[in-house]
Amino acid sequence: MKKLTPPKLSRRHLIGGAAMSPLIGVSTGKPLSRTTPLSASAPAIDPVVEMAQECLALHHESERLHRRYGTVEEWLVDRHDWFKLSKAQRRALPEGRKLQDIKDRLDFLWKERPRKMRRMRNTRATSLEGAIGKLRCVAGGMEPDEFPSAFKLLQATIRDLEAMRI
Repeated sequence: MKKLTPPKLSRRHLIGGAAMSPLIGVSTGKPLSRTTPLSASAPAIDPVVEMAQECLALHHESERLHRRYGTVEEWLVDRHDWFKLSKAQRRALPEGRKLQDIKDRLDFLWKERPRKMRRMRNTRATSLEGAIGKLRCVAGGMEPDEFPSAFKLLQATIRDLEAMRI
């Protein structure tokens, strides 16, 4: 079996990289990703904190799977001329089955993330951590390139609230 070479820069990689753009946290001075777990200092009685952590975990998994899908698909195109294969030929390849498994999980996440967000939207945050968690989930579901001003405002609001937490 041939050794895999590093993937070439593709549109899918650029999109994946943009999705990982960090939020800068004022309270710690360290970069925070849109999927940074909430601090453990939140009161355990706020159910929104756990909901937000679950939602952010799903978002993180989705981003990871999108990157993995691109890598596997690129490998299949390079090694097997993937787009010219029939469905039966694609299913016969182990990597083709892996790609389908990733797609199935992404389809599940595509449905599950909005359900989690809807449940969180209908639950009142009772702590600052819960409110910050809700905002982080919004930031995680938003494409910064599509709404740059709104995304920057959201980042600033999260930083302001985190500063209040100190």
